[in-house]
Amino acid sequence: MNRVETVAGGAVLAVGLSFLIGALGFPFLLNGIPGPGFLPLLVSFGIVGAGVVVVWNGIRHSARGAVSWPPMSGWLRVVLMLVAMAASFLLLEALGFLVVTALFMAVMVYCLGERSWRILATVPVLSAVALYVVFAVWLRVPLPKGIITFLG
Repeated sequence: MNRVETVAGGAVLAVGLSFLIGALGFPFLLNGIPGPGFLPLLVSFGIVGAGVVVVWNGIRHSARGAVSWPPMSGWLRVVLMLVAMAASFLLLEALGFLVVTALFMAVMVYCLGERSWRILATVPVLSAVALYVVFAVWLRVPLPKGIITFLG
């Protein structure tokens, strides 16, 4: 049994079960449409499923050997992603959804290894616009406009 993987899977499973218990406190459907418990319940099932798979793999693959930790550059990328997430939360109202989402996604894509400036400049912007259209236009979710005031 790979103890580290099994323990990590157990932790994921415990988090998923706690989300599941919390999600059961919200109505799944309201008047035939998805209620506030709909998405949390589905997400918690996914987390529980992932935890079960990781625990199963940890138990099944006992002859893998020691766990190798990532190099320092990997840890720095993780820290950069966490800093970008915190900065996004802090700057969302001031800069607006489109600007913050595009910048956040550019940092994420860079941290995941993409170095092409063409990709780093287009994919985050197009993705932010697509998310804006889905949420602000199609679903009519009010999103912070920030410095882009012409959006209405």
